[in-house]
This record gives sequence, structure tokens and C-alpha cells, in this order.
Amino acid sequence: MKIKKFSIGRLFYNDKFVMFFSVLMAIGLWIFMALTDTEEFPRQITDVPIIIRLSDAAQEDGLKVFSPVNQTATVSIKGNSLVVKQIQASDLEVVAQLASTITSPGNYTFDLSVNKKGTLSDFDVVSISPSQANISVDRYAEKTLPIENEIKYKPDYKSDPSYFVSTPTFSVDTVTVSGPEKEVSRVSKVSVQYQINDTLRESKSFTTDLVLTDASGNKIVSNKIKLSQDKVDVTIPVLSRVVLPLSASFTNKPAGLSLSADQITISPQSIEVAGPKDVLANLTEITLAPIDFSGVSPTTSTFDVNVSLPASCKNLSNIPVAKVSLNLGSMATRKMVVSNFAIKNLAAGKTASVYTKNLTVTVVGPESEITKLTENSLSAQIDMSGKENFTGHTEMPVSISVGNSSSCWVYGSYMANISVRAVAVS
Repeated sequence: MKIKKFSIGRLFYNDKFVMFFSVLMAIGLWIFMALTDTEEFPRQITDVPIIIRLSDAAQEDGLKVFSPVNQTATVSIKGNSLVVKQIQASDLEVVAQLASTITSPGNYTFDLSVNKKGTLSDFDVVSISPSQANISVDRYAEKTLPIENEIKYKPDYKSDPSYFVSTPTFSVDTVTVSGPEKEVSRVSKVSVQYQINDTLRESKSFTTDLVLTDASGNKIVSNKIKLSQDKVDVTIPVLSRVVLPLSASFTNKPAGLSLSADQITISPQSIEVAGPKDVLANLTEITLAPIDFSGVSPTTSTFDVNVSLPASCKNLSNIPVAKVSLNLGSMATRKMVVSNFAIKNLAAGKTASVYTKNLTVTVVGPESEITKLTENSLSAQIDMSGKENFTGHTEMPVSISVGNSSSCWVYGSYMANISVRAVAVS
């Protein structure tokens, strides 16, 4: 059987093929014309920046455009197809010509127009979308406000008495509010608003938005207002609670002097303390600030002493000072004269002389010991630490110690006149 060769030319003698081919070519030609004929089919340029320019006088008066900001438009253009195809958004600029007439704060609506920025200009603008701009103009203002705590607990919240919920802390204490003067002036308060629903038994941390309110307590929502930061990190410390006894401590107390519990009265005897569990685990009592025994005598035996806690703890009793009373009724006092002076820590190359020949001091102690003391039992020391560069005459504190007794001490503070001079180098 003889096979017939296929011929494209023969197809054009087929009426159905010719009709189909004609329709296909017509559609193709229409598409080509649509893509190249910008007179009938304008080209749309998107993301063209909208620029609002105020007059120099308005800017010098402090006026500023707050909207639109970073807004763009779509511009339709037609003309020479070779030129139109090359136009980009950067070659155009959408402006509000009448913006230069603005002289005071307010809201304005002006028609938009297009400026040609590039060297290609053989085209026409058909339309702009949007065709108008709503312009907000005001003076710039800013103010710094403290962040207020408005954290609340649900109405039926039940606290655990074993724990103390401390005041929340914020990652920053203040925030700067800025924007149009009219908008900024509305802001009366910046706060953290949050509700606690579950019983707190451990510290809670979270991040939340800051809330702006006016003088009437109404929330302010405005995209024209800017905050130095719109969120804040919040920590609600939750501390364990414990009652701890207070104990007295002393400096310069004679090594052999023992005070029984009956001789020391502290008021209050204990306070309630809140703190981290690991810190409280190592605390069995609160040691008060030390009492200097040089200020203690049978007639001076009651002291107000500061209550000091670790930095991470809180004094829930809110008692910053405790009263310590010492029962020294068994102690006696005796006036004695000290004339043995020694100088220590004198700088090299210096010599010193004590002009005070003797001091009358008050010695306190058990009567059985105090009666045995002689003037040779007392010695006075003058410490020149920190005076290495000093020369001349001065008055220095004197530290007096009692020998031959482990339970006696000297009551009061004393000074001595000395002279310090450099040693002559031969």
C-alpha cells in the first residue's frame, strides 16, 4: 500500500482548518496589540512613592507631615510604547501640590499629581490611584512617662499564705511617647494591664503590651503615636515567708566577757521575712548590726540597732530598727589614768611625738577584776593608717586596751595630740 506524504500546504485547502487558523491568528494579534499599544491599554506602575512637601515657612514653624508616611500609589501611563515599557516606579513621584499652602496643624484632603523624575518623559499620565491624599499635619511633641502598675487579680483569687507576692518589676521604668502634638497631649498615663488568674507560688515573668490612656481612663489607640518601646518585660517576684529570731552582735567586746540570754533583751524578738527559698534555707536568725562595746556601760546599755537583711529578702514586719537592752547591773566602773602611748603604722621616714601625757578614762568590768587593775594595766595606741603623707600637728583617736583582765573594757572615745615630722636624712 502506498503511503501518502503529509503536506502543510494542503491544510489551507481545508475550510475548517483555515477557519480555525484565522481565529487563532486574530487572538494572537489582539494579544500582541494589547501588550504594545499603550494608547488603548495603559501600563500600570505600582509602588510609586507619595511625597508630601510643606513650605519652608511651615517647616520652620515646626510643622510636620504625620500621614501619609511611606504610602505608595499606582500610576497608569500611556504613550510611546518603547518609552512606556522602560518606566519604573523610581522614575515617578506622586505629590500633593497644594500641600505647600498649609500653614497650621490640621487634616487636609488634596488632589494628587505626578512628577516625572527621570530623563524619559515621552508619555502621559492617565490616572492615579488613590487620586487624593488625606494629609495630617501637626507639630512634633514627645514626653516621658513612668510605667504604672495596673496588674490585677481575678475577683475570686486565693493567695497562698506561705508565699509573699512582691511588687512587679519592669524591664524599663519609663517610656517616651512621641508624635503629633495633639495626639501626644491626649496621653495621660502609660501602664501595664494584666490579670493574674492562678495562685502564685513561684515568680512569674511575661512580656506584654503597654497601654496608653487619657485623663478619663479611656484607652488610646493611634498609629500616629510612637513609643520608645511598645512592650515591656514584667517579673512578679514570689518569695517564701518565714519568721526568724533577732540576735545581737558586738565589736570590741572583751574576749572573756560572756553575756547570758537573760542579760540581753531584744525588742521585737523576731520578724517575718520573705526571700528566695535557697537564701532562707541558710538563715536561722537575723544578726543585728554590731554594737561597739566602747559605747557600753552600766548606765548606757540600751541601743537602737538597724535590722539588716540579705539584699534578696524583704522585712515583712516593716521593722527597720530593733531595741537591744543589756543588763549590766553586775558590772562596776572605775576612773583610771592611762599614760602609756604607742604609735603604730607610722610611715617610713617619719617620726611622731605624743603631746598628750595622760588620759583619764572609765573602765568597766566585774568588780572582782576591776579592783585588781593598775595604771600599768592600761595601754593606749594611736593608729596612723591612712595618714602616711601627713606631717605636722593633729589630734588622733586613741584605742585603749586593758591588760591583766579578759572581762574589762574602756568606755568612751578619746583623742590625743601628736606631732609628725619627717626624719632628717644625713
